[in-house]
Amino acid sequence: MKHKILKYSAVCSGLLLAFSAHAIEEGFSYHGYAKGGIGITNDDKLSTGGYAWANNGMNIFRLDGNTYTNSSGGRLGNEANWLEMHTAYGWAMKNDMNWAVKANIVYGEELALDELFVQGSGVIPSNPSATVWAGKRYYNRVETFLTDSQSMSNDGLGFGMDNYDLGFGKFHLGLTRNLYDESPDTAEMIAFTSSITGIQLAENLEWGVYANYGSLMGPDKDTAKQSLPEDAFQVATKFRYGDWSSYDELFIRYSSNANGSMTRSWNPEPQHQIGGFWQGYKELTENLRLSYIWQHETEKHDEESRSRNGVSYLESNWNAFVVRPSYVWSERWSTELEAGYEMIDFKEVNPNDDGTNSGYKITLAQNLHIGSGFWDRPVIRFFVTYAEQDNEISKAQDWYQDADGNWMSSPSNPLGKSDALTFGAQFEAWW
Repeated sequence: MKHKILKYSAVCSGLLLAFSAHAIEEGFSYHGYAKGGIGITNDDKLSTGGYAWANNGMNIFRLDGNTYTNSSGGRLGNEANWLEMHTAYGWAMKNDMNWAVKANIVYGEELALDELFVQGSGVIPSNPSATVWAGKRYYNRVETFLTDSQSMSNDGLGFGMDNYDLGFGKFHLGLTRNLYDESPDTAEMIAFTSSITGIQLAENLEWGVYANYGSLMGPDKDTAKQSLPEDAFQVATKFRYGDWSSYDELFIRYSSNANGSMTRSWNPEPQHQIGGFWQGYKELTENLRLSYIWQHETEKHDEESRSRNGVSYLESNWNAFVVRPSYVWSERWSTELEAGYEMIDFKEVNPNDDGTNSGYKITLAQNLHIGSGFWDRPVIRFFVTYAEQDNEISKAQDWYQDADGNWMSSPSNPLGKSDALTFGAQFEAWW
Protein backbone atom coordinates (compact mmCIF):
# COMPACT_ATOMS: atom_id res chain seq x y z
CA MET A 1 0.00 0.00 0.00
CA LYS A 2 1.59 3.20 -1.20
CA HIS A 3 0.86 5.74 1.50
CA LYS A 4 3.02 8.28 3.24
CA ILE A 5 2.28 11.65 4.82
CA LEU A 6 4.97 14.31 4.48
CA LYS A 7 5.40 17.14 6.91
CA TYR A 8 7.14 20.16 5.51
CA SER A 9 6.84 23.91 5.44
CA ALA A 10 6.23 25.47 2.07
CA VAL A 11 6.82 28.99 3.33
CA CYS A 12 10.08 27.98 4.99
CA SER A 13 11.42 26.42 1.82
CA GLY A 14 10.43 29.48 -0.17
CA LEU A 15 11.75 32.12 2.19
CA LEU A 16 14.96 30.25 2.99
CA LEU A 17 15.67 29.34 -0.63
CA ALA A 18 18.10 32.19 -1.16
CA PHE A 19 20.55 31.04 1.47
CA SER A 20 19.75 27.32 1.63
CA ALA A 21 20.13 26.59 -2.08
CA HIS A 22 21.79 29.35 -4.10
CA ALA A 23 23.58 31.90 -1.93
CA ILE A 24 27.04 30.97 -0.72
CA GLU A 25 28.23 32.67 2.46
CA GLU A 26 31.87 32.38 3.49
CA GLY A 27 32.35 30.51 6.77
CA PHE A 28 29.68 28.84 8.89
CA SER A 29 26.05 29.93 8.70
CA TYR A 30 22.87 28.75 10.38
CA HIS A 31 19.28 29.44 9.37
CA GLY A 32 16.03 27.76 10.21
CA TYR A 33 12.29 27.57 10.51
CA ALA A 34 10.03 26.32 13.30
CA LYS A 35 6.33 26.08 14.01
CA GLY A 36 4.56 24.43 16.92
CA GLY A 37 1.44 24.55 18.97
CA ILE A 38 -1.27 22.82 20.95
CA GLY A 39 -4.92 22.25 20.20
CA ILE A 40 -7.73 21.32 22.58
CA THR A 41 -10.94 19.69 21.38
CA ASN A 42 -13.67 17.40 22.77
CA ASP A 43 -15.17 16.54 19.39
CA ASP A 44 -14.67 13.35 17.41
CA LYS A 45 -11.79 13.27 14.94
CA LEU A 46 -12.58 14.73 11.55
CA SER A 47 -9.62 12.91 10.00
CA THR A 48 -7.95 9.98 11.72
CA GLY A 49 -4.84 10.35 9.58
CA GLY A 50 -4.78 14.12 9.98
CA TYR A 51 -5.06 13.95 13.75
CA ALA A 52 -2.20 11.43 13.96
CA TRP A 53 -0.12 13.50 11.52
CA ALA A 54 -0.44 16.69 13.57
CA ASN A 55 0.12 14.90 16.90
CA ASN A 56 -0.53 18.11 18.82
CA GLY A 57 -4.21 17.86 19.74
CA MET A 58 -5.55 19.91 16.82
CA ASN A 59 -8.64 18.35 15.25
CA ILE A 60 -7.26 18.56 11.73
CA PHE A 61 -9.62 19.22 8.82
CA ARG A 62 -8.24 17.21 5.90
CA LEU A 63 -11.01 16.24 3.52
CA ASP A 64 -11.38 12.51 2.86
CA GLY A 65 -9.68 11.73 -0.46
CA ASN A 66 -7.26 14.65 -0.34
CA THR A 67 -3.78 13.18 -0.89
CA TYR A 68 -2.35 16.50 -1.99
CA THR A 69 -2.27 19.04 0.85
CA ASN A 70 -1.50 18.47 4.50
CA SER A 71 -4.04 21.07 5.62
CA SER A 72 -7.40 21.30 3.84
CA GLY A 73 -9.08 24.66 4.13
CA GLY A 74 -5.85 26.43 5.09
CA ARG A 75 -3.01 25.87 7.56
CA LEU A 76 -3.89 28.43 10.24
CA GLY A 77 -4.82 26.53 13.41
CA ASN A 78 -4.78 23.35 11.34
CA GLU A 79 -1.23 22.03 11.05
CA ALA A 80 1.53 19.95 12.62
CA ASN A 81 4.65 20.96 14.53
CA TRP A 82 7.81 21.18 12.45
CA LEU A 83 11.48 22.25 12.64
CA GLU A 84 14.09 22.84 9.93
CA MET A 85 17.73 23.57 10.76
CA HIS A 86 19.77 24.72 7.75
CA THR A 87 23.53 24.78 8.23
CA ALA A 88 26.23 25.56 5.70
CA TYR A 89 29.94 26.11 5.39
CA GLY A 90 31.26 28.24 2.56
CA TRP A 91 34.89 28.24 1.48
CA ALA A 92 36.66 31.49 0.69
CA MET A 93 36.57 32.37 -2.99
CA LYS A 94 39.34 30.63 -4.90
CA ASN A 95 40.07 30.64 -8.63
CA ASP A 96 36.99 32.86 -9.03
CA MET A 97 34.76 30.11 -7.62
CA ASN A 98 32.48 29.86 -4.57
CA TRP A 99 31.91 26.46 -2.97
CA ALA A 100 29.78 25.36 -0.01
CA VAL A 101 28.42 22.28 1.71
CA LYS A 102 24.84 22.55 2.99
CA ALA A 103 22.65 20.42 5.24
CA ASN A 104 19.08 20.55 6.49
CA ILE A 105 18.09 18.55 9.58
CA VAL A 106 14.33 18.38 10.13
CA TYR A 107 12.18 17.25 13.02
CA GLY A 108 8.53 16.25 12.91
CA GLU A 109 7.92 12.81 14.37
CA GLU A 110 11.68 12.10 14.35
CA LEU A 111 14.98 13.65 13.31
CA ALA A 112 15.84 13.28 9.63
CA LEU A 113 18.54 14.56 7.31
CA ASP A 114 16.48 15.91 4.43
CA GLU A 115 19.24 17.78 2.63
CA LEU A 116 23.00 17.29 2.30
CA PHE A 117 24.70 18.59 -0.81
CA VAL A 118 27.69 20.49 -2.16
CA GLN A 119 27.34 23.33 -4.63
CA GLY A 120 29.78 25.51 -6.50
CA SER A 121 29.34 28.65 -8.58
CA GLY A 122 31.80 30.21 -11.00
CA VAL A 123 32.87 26.80 -12.34
CA ILE A 124 31.95 28.00 -15.85
CA PRO A 125 34.07 31.13 -16.37
CA SER A 126 31.85 32.44 -19.17
CA ASN A 127 28.72 32.03 -17.01
CA PRO A 128 29.69 32.81 -13.38
CA SER A 129 26.10 32.58 -12.02
CA ALA A 130 25.79 28.92 -13.07
CA THR A 131 25.84 26.70 -9.97
CA VAL A 132 26.54 22.97 -10.03
CA TRP A 133 25.43 20.71 -7.19
CA ALA A 134 25.39 17.07 -6.11
CA GLY A 135 23.80 15.35 -3.11
CA LYS A 136 20.26 15.34 -1.70
CA ARG A 137 17.99 18.34 -1.57
CA TYR A 138 14.55 19.83 -2.05
CA TYR A 139 14.34 20.40 -5.79
CA ASN A 140 12.12 21.59 -8.62
CA ARG A 141 9.66 23.02 -6.09
CA VAL A 142 6.81 25.44 -6.73
CA GLU A 143 5.40 26.50 -3.37
CA THR A 144 1.98 27.34 -1.96
CA PHE A 145 1.72 29.26 1.31
CA LEU A 146 -1.81 29.06 2.72
CA THR A 147 -2.09 25.28 2.28
CA ASP A 148 1.54 24.48 3.16
CA SER A 149 2.32 22.31 0.14
CA GLN A 150 3.91 22.31 -3.29
CA SER A 151 2.07 22.35 -6.59
CA MET A 152 5.20 20.71 -8.02
CA SER A 153 8.22 19.07 -6.41
CA ASN A 154 10.83 16.52 -7.43
CA ASP A 155 12.97 16.41 -4.29
CA GLY A 156 15.70 13.84 -4.28
CA LEU A 157 19.21 12.52 -4.32
CA GLY A 158 20.93 13.61 -7.49
CA PHE A 159 22.92 16.29 -9.26
CA GLY A 160 22.36 19.24 -11.53
CA MET A 161 23.08 22.81 -12.53
CA ASP A 162 21.05 25.88 -11.63
CA ASN A 163 21.02 29.55 -12.64
CA TYR A 164 22.72 29.22 -16.02
CA ASP A 165 22.22 32.72 -17.43
CA LEU A 166 20.60 32.63 -20.88
CA GLY A 167 20.35 36.39 -21.08
CA PHE A 168 16.55 36.37 -20.99
CA GLY A 169 16.17 33.95 -18.03
CA LYS A 170 17.89 31.36 -15.85
CA PHE A 171 18.15 27.71 -16.93
CA HIS A 172 18.00 24.86 -14.41
CA LEU A 173 18.70 21.18 -15.11
CA GLY A 174 18.69 18.30 -12.63
CA LEU A 175 18.37 14.56 -12.04
CA THR A 176 16.83 13.27 -8.81
CA ARG A 177 15.52 10.10 -7.17
CA ASN A 178 13.41 9.76 -4.02
CA LEU A 179 15.29 11.22 -1.04
CA TYR A 180 12.82 9.85 1.53
CA ASP A 181 13.80 6.22 0.83
CA GLU A 182 17.48 6.14 0.06
CA SER A 183 17.96 2.37 -0.29
CA PRO A 184 18.32 1.66 -4.04
CA ASP A 185 17.36 -2.02 -3.66
CA THR A 186 14.46 -1.77 -6.07
CA ALA A 187 13.40 0.15 -9.13
CA GLU A 188 11.96 3.64 -8.79
CA MET A 189 11.14 6.68 -10.84
CA ILE A 190 14.15 8.80 -11.79
CA ALA A 191 13.23 12.42 -12.55
CA PHE A 192 15.01 14.42 -15.24
CA THR A 193 13.91 18.01 -14.63
CA SER A 194 14.45 21.26 -16.50
CA SER A 195 13.11 24.79 -16.28
CA ILE A 196 13.71 28.36 -17.39
CA THR A 197 12.66 30.96 -14.82
CA GLY A 198 12.82 34.72 -14.45
CA ILE A 199 11.78 35.52 -18.02
CA GLN A 200 10.79 39.18 -17.87
CA LEU A 201 7.69 39.73 -20.03
CA ALA A 202 6.91 43.22 -18.73
CA GLU A 203 7.56 45.38 -15.69
CA ASN A 204 6.85 43.24 -12.61
CA LEU A 205 5.67 40.32 -14.80
CA GLU A 206 7.82 37.16 -14.82
CA TRP A 207 7.31 33.90 -16.67
CA GLY A 208 8.69 30.42 -16.09
CA VAL A 209 8.41 27.15 -18.03
CA TYR A 210 9.05 23.59 -16.83
CA ALA A 211 9.56 20.25 -18.60
CA ASN A 212 10.25 17.10 -16.57
CA TYR A 213 10.55 13.45 -17.59
CA GLY A 214 10.53 10.37 -15.38
CA SER A 215 11.79 6.88 -16.16
CA LEU A 216 11.50 3.69 -14.10
CA MET A 217 15.01 2.41 -13.42
CA GLY A 218 16.60 -0.13 -11.10
CA PRO A 219 17.48 -3.81 -10.62
CA ASP A 220 13.85 -4.90 -10.05
CA LYS A 221 12.31 -2.87 -12.86
CA ASP A 222 10.11 -5.70 -14.19
CA THR A 223 8.62 -6.39 -10.76
CA ALA A 224 8.21 -2.69 -9.97
CA LYS A 225 6.11 -2.16 -13.12
CA GLN A 226 3.18 -3.66 -11.23
CA SER A 227 3.04 -0.65 -8.91
CA LEU A 228 4.88 2.11 -10.81
CA PRO A 229 4.58 3.46 -14.37
CA GLU A 230 7.46 2.86 -16.77
CA ASP A 231 7.67 6.53 -17.69
CA ALA A 232 6.05 9.84 -16.82
CA PHE A 233 6.30 13.52 -17.64
CA GLN A 234 5.24 16.94 -16.43
CA VAL A 235 4.97 20.22 -18.32
CA ALA A 236 4.09 23.46 -16.56
CA THR A 237 4.15 27.22 -16.75
CA LYS A 238 4.11 29.94 -14.11
CA PHE A 239 3.26 33.64 -14.31
CA ARG A 240 4.02 36.00 -11.44
CA TYR A 241 2.97 39.65 -11.36
CA GLY A 242 4.02 42.10 -8.66
CA ASP A 243 6.70 42.32 -6.01
CA TRP A 244 7.23 40.98 -2.50
CA SER A 245 4.63 43.28 -0.92
CA SER A 246 1.85 42.59 -3.44
CA TYR A 247 1.72 39.83 -6.03
CA ASP A 248 -0.45 37.41 -8.01
CA GLU A 249 0.86 34.02 -9.20
CA LEU A 250 -0.64 31.50 -11.62
CA PHE A 251 0.83 28.02 -12.02
CA ILE A 252 -0.58 25.45 -14.46
CA ARG A 253 0.74 21.88 -14.67
CA TYR A 254 -0.05 18.83 -16.77
CA SER A 255 1.19 15.40 -15.67
CA SER A 256 1.09 12.02 -17.36
CA ASN A 257 1.53 8.94 -15.14
CA ALA A 258 2.42 11.36 -12.35
CA ASN A 259 0.95 13.89 -9.95
CA GLY A 260 2.74 16.99 -8.69
CA SER A 261 5.86 14.90 -8.09
CA MET A 262 7.60 12.02 -9.80
CA THR A 263 9.95 11.17 -6.92
CA ARG A 264 7.24 10.75 -4.25
CA SER A 265 6.34 7.26 -5.43
CA TRP A 266 3.87 6.64 -2.59
CA ASN A 267 1.43 9.18 -4.07
CA PRO A 268 -1.06 8.03 -6.76
CA GLU A 269 0.15 8.40 -10.35
CA PRO A 270 -2.97 8.98 -12.46
CA GLN A 271 -3.01 8.41 -16.20
CA HIS A 272 -3.62 12.14 -16.70
CA GLN A 273 -3.70 15.04 -14.27
CA ILE A 274 -4.05 18.76 -14.80
CA GLY A 275 -3.64 21.26 -12.00
CA GLY A 276 -4.23 24.99 -11.73
CA PHE A 277 -3.00 27.08 -8.79
CA TRP A 278 -3.71 30.78 -8.37
CA GLN A 279 -2.41 32.53 -5.27
CA GLY A 280 -1.44 35.99 -4.15
CA TYR A 281 -1.02 38.57 -1.44
CA LYS A 282 -2.33 42.16 -1.35
CA GLU A 283 -1.73 45.10 0.96
CA LEU A 284 -5.16 46.70 0.58
CA THR A 285 -4.51 49.52 3.06
CA GLU A 286 -1.82 50.38 5.58
CA ASN A 287 -3.51 48.08 8.09
CA LEU A 288 -5.47 45.55 5.98
CA ARG A 289 -3.84 42.67 4.06
CA LEU A 290 -5.31 39.78 2.11
CA SER A 291 -3.74 36.51 0.99
CA TYR A 292 -5.60 33.93 -1.08
CA ILE A 293 -5.28 30.68 -3.02
CA TRP A 294 -7.44 28.65 -5.38
CA GLN A 295 -6.29 25.13 -6.23
CA HIS A 296 -7.78 22.74 -8.76
CA GLU A 297 -6.80 19.29 -9.94
CA THR A 298 -8.53 16.89 -12.30
CA GLU A 299 -7.12 13.39 -12.52
CA LYS A 300 -8.19 10.47 -14.69
CA HIS A 301 -7.46 6.76 -14.35
CA ASP A 302 -7.69 4.08 -17.01
CA GLU A 303 -7.85 0.38 -16.09
CA GLU A 304 -4.06 0.05 -15.87
CA SER A 305 -3.75 3.15 -13.67
CA ARG A 306 -6.54 1.98 -11.35
CA SER A 307 -4.89 -1.41 -10.94
CA ARG A 308 -1.44 0.09 -10.40
CA ASN A 309 -2.61 2.61 -7.82
CA GLY A 310 -5.29 0.53 -6.13
CA VAL A 311 -8.03 3.12 -6.76
CA SER A 312 -11.63 2.50 -7.76
CA TYR A 313 -12.54 5.78 -9.44
CA LEU A 314 -12.31 6.85 -13.07
CA GLU A 315 -11.95 10.57 -12.37
CA SER A 316 -11.72 13.00 -9.50
CA ASN A 317 -12.11 16.77 -9.50
CA TRP A 318 -10.67 18.68 -6.55
CA ASN A 319 -11.12 22.35 -5.73
CA ALA A 320 -9.89 24.25 -2.68
CA PHE A 321 -10.37 27.95 -1.90
CA VAL A 322 -8.68 29.76 1.01
CA VAL A 323 -8.65 33.45 1.91
CA ARG A 324 -6.90 35.07 4.87
CA PRO A 325 -7.56 38.75 5.61
CA SER A 326 -5.32 40.28 8.30
CA TYR A 327 -5.82 43.51 10.21
CA VAL A 328 -2.85 45.12 11.97
CA TRP A 329 -3.73 47.00 15.16
CA SER A 330 -0.18 47.96 16.11
CA GLU A 331 3.42 46.79 15.82
CA ARG A 332 2.63 44.12 18.40
CA TRP A 333 -0.91 42.96 17.60
CA SER A 334 -2.87 41.78 14.58
CA THR A 335 -5.99 39.71 13.90
CA GLU A 336 -6.41 37.12 11.15
CA LEU A 337 -9.50 35.34 9.85
CA GLU A 338 -8.80 32.37 7.58
CA ALA A 339 -11.70 30.74 5.70
CA GLY A 340 -11.36 27.74 3.41
CA TYR A 341 -13.72 25.57 1.39
CA GLU A 342 -12.86 22.27 -0.29
CA MET A 343 -14.72 19.83 -2.53
CA ILE A 344 -13.69 16.54 -4.19
CA ASP A 345 -16.01 14.94 -6.74
CA PHE A 346 -15.42 11.24 -7.55
CA LYS A 347 -16.69 9.45 -10.66
CA GLU A 348 -16.56 5.69 -10.08
CA VAL A 349 -16.58 2.77 -12.51
CA ASN A 350 -20.13 2.11 -11.34
CA PRO A 351 -22.01 5.45 -11.59
CA ASN A 352 -24.15 4.41 -8.60
CA ASP A 353 -21.02 4.70 -6.46
CA ASP A 354 -20.27 8.30 -7.43
CA GLY A 355 -19.91 10.71 -4.56
CA THR A 356 -18.78 14.16 -3.46
CA ASN A 357 -16.89 15.06 -0.30
CA SER A 358 -16.97 18.67 0.81
CA GLY A 359 -16.28 20.82 3.82
CA TYR A 360 -15.06 24.13 5.16
CA LYS A 361 -12.82 25.49 7.91
CA ILE A 362 -12.79 28.88 9.65
CA THR A 363 -10.02 30.07 11.99
CA LEU A 364 -9.92 33.29 13.99
CA ALA A 365 -6.48 34.14 15.39
CA GLN A 366 -5.20 36.95 17.59
CA ASN A 367 -1.48 37.43 16.95
CA LEU A 368 1.37 38.78 19.04
CA HIS A 369 4.50 39.44 16.97
CA ILE A 370 7.88 41.11 16.70
CA GLY A 371 6.80 43.43 13.86
CA SER A 372 3.68 44.41 11.96
CA GLY A 373 4.74 43.18 8.52
CA PHE A 374 2.92 40.18 7.06
CA TRP A 375 6.16 38.18 6.87
CA ASP A 376 7.58 39.35 10.22
CA ARG A 377 8.40 36.46 12.56
CA PRO A 378 8.39 35.23 15.31
CA VAL A 379 4.65 35.31 15.98
CA ILE A 380 2.42 33.64 18.58
CA ARG A 381 -1.19 33.01 17.54
CA PHE A 382 -4.09 32.34 19.93
CA PHE A 383 -6.76 30.74 17.77
CA VAL A 384 -10.13 29.05 17.56
CA THR A 385 -10.95 26.79 14.60
CA TYR A 386 -14.31 25.43 13.49
CA ALA A 387 -14.58 22.86 10.68
CA GLU A 388 -17.51 21.02 9.15
CA GLN A 389 -17.47 18.25 6.55
CA ASP A 390 -19.83 16.02 4.60
CA ASN A 391 -18.27 12.80 3.30
CA GLU A 392 -20.46 10.91 0.83
CA ILE A 393 -17.73 8.44 -0.12
CA SER A 394 -14.89 6.97 1.94
CA LYS A 395 -11.36 7.10 0.55
CA ALA A 396 -9.35 6.63 3.76
CA GLN A 397 -8.99 3.12 5.15
CA ASP A 398 -7.68 1.57 8.35
CA TRP A 399 -5.97 -1.78 7.73
CA TYR A 400 -6.07 -4.68 10.22
CA GLN A 401 -5.72 -8.48 10.34
CA ASP A 402 -8.70 -10.71 11.08
CA ALA A 403 -8.60 -13.89 13.19
CA ASP A 404 -7.30 -15.87 10.21
CA GLY A 405 -4.50 -13.40 9.54
CA ASN A 406 -6.14 -11.89 6.46
CA TRP A 407 -5.65 -8.16 5.88
CA MET A 408 -8.97 -6.31 6.03
CA SER A 409 -9.90 -2.64 5.81
CA SER A 410 -12.61 -0.37 7.13
CA PRO A 411 -13.30 3.35 6.63
CA SER A 412 -11.19 5.42 9.03
CA ASN A 413 -13.06 8.71 8.62
CA PRO A 414 -16.76 9.25 9.39
CA LEU A 415 -19.29 9.22 6.56
CA GLY A 416 -21.97 11.87 6.51
CA LYS A 417 -21.83 15.22 8.25
CA SER A 418 -19.55 15.96 11.18
CA ASP A 419 -17.97 19.02 12.74
CA ALA A 420 -15.36 19.95 15.32
CA LEU A 421 -14.18 22.93 17.34
CA THR A 422 -10.55 23.40 18.37
CA PHE A 423 -8.90 26.19 20.31
CA GLY A 424 -5.26 26.62 21.18
CA ALA A 425 -2.04 28.48 20.48
CA GLN A 426 0.79 28.09 18.02
CA PHE A 427 4.00 29.89 17.15
CA GLU A 428 5.95 30.38 13.93
CA ALA A 429 9.51 31.62 13.51
CA TRP A 430 12.29 31.77 10.96
CA TRP A 431 15.81 33.10 11.25
